Amino acid sequence: MSHAKTKLPWSWAVALGHSLWPFWLFQDVNQGDLFARAAASDHNRRMSEVLPRYLRRWLLVCGIACLSICANDAMATDVARRLDVFVLMAAGSGLVCAYAICVMIVIGYAWCYLRLAKR
Repeated sequence: MSHAKTKLPWSWAVALGHSLWPFWLFQDVNQGDLFARAAASDHNRRMSEVLPRYLRRWLLVCGIACLSICANDAMATDVARRLDVFVLMAAGSGLVCAYAICVMIVIGYAWCYLRLAKR
């Protein structure tokens, strides 16, 4: 019973990671002999079907971050050029948006490479 308790606090983090990061599904095509590499390559091509789903999730994250930027920027006050909590929240949302755009580029490139490249 105590073993289940130790795993419980991190289960939400693992679930969140698996729902946003698709590359845990893929295998390394540089390990093993020729047959193992070919099998890993075929596995990766089959798993590329899930990449558009992850791309949509990151598009949603980017959209929410952009809305958060706009909302926090509207609530920020420009009184005596003080650093406001809403300015910090808008900056954090901007970082999340930039990260989401980078992840979408990587996922899009991986999908194009796995789906459109010649075997």
